[in-house]
Amino acid sequence: MTEEYFAPFRKNIIGNEWMIDTPFGQKQLIYADWIASGRLYKPIEEKMLNVFGPWVANTHTETSQTGTLMTKSYQYAHQLIKQHVHANAQDVIITYGFGMTGVVNKLQRILGLKFCGRLFNAACLAERDKPIVFVTHMEHHSNHTSWFETAADVEVIGHTPELEVDLNDLEDKLKKYKDRKYKIASVTACSNVTGIQPPYYAIAQLMHSYGGLCFVDFAA
Repeated sequence: MTEEYFAPFRKNIIGNEWMIDTPFGQKQLIYADWIASGRLYKPIEEKMLNVFGPWVANTHTETSQTGTLMTKSYQYAHQLIKQHVHANAQDVIITYGFGMTGVVNKLQRILGLKFCGRLFNAACLAERDKPIVFVTHMEHHSNHTSWFETAADVEVIGHTPELEVDLNDLEDKLKKYKDRKYKIASVTACSNVTGIQPPYYAIAQLMHSYGGLCFVDFAA
């Protein structure tokens, strides 16, 4: 990809040429936190303001024109997301408005894991009934510390000298916890610090071979 290819996109980023006051005079703002949050994109914001803005209303109601348009738009957005990620009729899209932190917490609540744990100072499950959750050493906090606030036990998968995920260590841990009813790997698709991409397909295959589940965080 060339600079010319991305030029139209860069031009439409709101604040792209914004100037700020510094101890060294006015300087152009350099935004370097794209992994955490993308910036506003003019064509999208204009469509939200001018196309959807006048029709904003509650969804899940079709007793009014505004409600009908919002409901249909919401449903259409779900279909677009499914097409983009190649989901089928058996897959469920769960939308959430507060980034990956909110999504992970919602997933934990859906799984029924938020009723006890360190946050509640309650050991409300027998040892063998506790889910075991495996995370990598490169997780974002929302996909690491939040699991400690659930009913699950948490293990960090070891890493190789090259800081890659050690699949042998994961298998050793799966053997260690083979009697646990629920085994979950919750891993990032890409470290937002190093750029290393864990072998999540191999992790999923290994988890499935031991009757476990694999969740992958694609936020980064």
